[in-house]
Amino acid sequence: MAEKLRIEDPRRALFTARLGILMSIYETTSKVIDDRFAFIPTEQCSEILLGVLAQAQRMFPLIDVYAFHFLSNHLHLLIGAPTLTQKSAFLEWTLREISRRINKLLGRTGSLLDQNHCIQITTAEHALQRLRYIMGQATAQFLARHPADDIFPSSTPYLLFGRAVEGVFRYANAEPMTLKVRIDRLPGLEDLTPKDHRALMWTLADDLAAEARPRRKKAGVRIPTPEALRKLDPMTRPRERDRSPAPVVHGPPEHHEEWRELHAELRAAYTTSSRAYYAWQADPSQPMIPWPPHTLPPAFARPRRPRAGAA
Repeated sequence: MAEKLRIEDPRRALFTARLGILMSIYETTSKVIDDRFAFIPTEQCSEILLGVLAQAQRMFPLIDVYAFHFLSNHLHLLIGAPTLTQKSAFLEWTLREISRRINKLLGRTGSLLDQNHCIQITTAEHALQRLRYIMGQATAQFLARHPADDIFPSSTPYLLFGRAVEGVFRYANAEPMTLKVRIDRLPGLEDLTPKDHRALMWTLADDLAAEARPRRKKAGVRIPTPEALRKLDPMTRPRERDRSPAPVVHGPPEHHEEWRELHAELRAAYTTSSRAYYAWQADPSQPMIPWPPHTLPPAFARPRRPRAGAA
């Protein structure tokens, strides 16, 4: 169990404006199985994805959402969470509901998403870099000339235009609910006025477009029309699937080494606690050792998720 132990570095938590508390900031990436194009940006698919995310915010009110992007074959979320338990519960529910509802839309069964990769971000500067990266997904892949032209469901319309990002969520046999996705202010940008914040987002977007333009011309790639993107077969996949190794954290080099040292320390403590638990199962007279803090305990030790609207 300790081999896949997930931890957080509490020394790198950041103050967040919405709730006025310290949170760990994460970028989460989850890919569609076999890189299939399951998230084709049709109106129905976009409504489902945004509706699930909006409902997740209602059910897990302690989670911040700073940016997100659903490209055809994967998704990115930039979120803040006060604890690993809250983060895990939010992602578990959100990704499960996305899988169930997109599977139903496509008339398929089975797993839809690979195991998510969730990486802690250790500085406000790197958090802004990751927001920029997420905003530029379609532009970097030559699917849009500028983030403002991006038709995929994302936080970009709100960040650039202040436009509401809405989806539709419904339970079985219930009336559909039109819900708005809340885009929270990224740590480090709390003091910006709405006008200055939007100007910063436009600067990021313009830079992304300027960087992509010469690469696109050199590659000789034409931007597909929105109609062409919406007509892709959801069960196809890209010709090439490039993979870059994921860092242990998004932060300066010294934070990478700190994280590795902390992970090794917590992993050893977690193994000791797990062995004590198994010994206790065999002989209840044996002492139990609490699992170390800032690790994700086994599923049976995690509290039930809060009800919708619970603080």
